[in-house]
Amino acid sequence: MFADPAEGPGGWLRTGDLGTVLDGRLVVTGRLKDLIVVDGRHHYPQDVEATAQDAHPALRRDRLAALGGTGERVVVVAEHVRTTTLADLDVPAVTRAVRAAVSARHGLRLADVVLVPPGTVPRTSSGKVARALTRERYLAGAWTEVSP
Repeated sequence: MFADPAEGPGGWLRTGDLGTVLDGRLVVTGRLKDLIVVDGRHHYPQDVEATAQDAHPALRRDRLAALGGTGERVVVVAEHVRTTTLADLDVPAVTRAVRAAVSARHGLRLADVVLVPPGTVPRTSSGKVARALTRERYLAGAWTEVSP
C-alpha cells in the first residue's frame, strides 16, 4: 500500500500486501508472506488452491490451503466434502488427482497432500483461510495420522 508514490520510498507503507496498479487503481493480489517461491518462480497460493479444489469432487471449495515456506516444499491441506467420511474416500486417488492437476497447471511437485475432515482448516475472523496457522499446525504434525 502507498501513501503517495511521488514521495519516493518514504511514501510507501510496508503492509505485506502484494498488488499492482491496473487502470489507475491499486489491486491487492495477495500477501507477501503467503507467496510460494520454488526454483525462483513465484506462485500465488490462491491459484494453486483453485487448481487443487477443482481436481476432485471430494474436496470442499475454498476449504484448503496451499503452503510454501517449508523450504521449497509445497503442501496442500484440504478438507473433504461433508457428504462423505475420510474412511469412505479413495484417498490415494484424490491425492493423485490433486498432484497431477497442480503439476500440469503450475509445474509444481507437491511434497504432501493432506486430507482432513470438514471444519479442520483454520479460518480468519473474516472467513478467509488462515494459511499461517495452517502451516504452523502442519509443521507441528497436527495431521500426520489423518490421511496416508
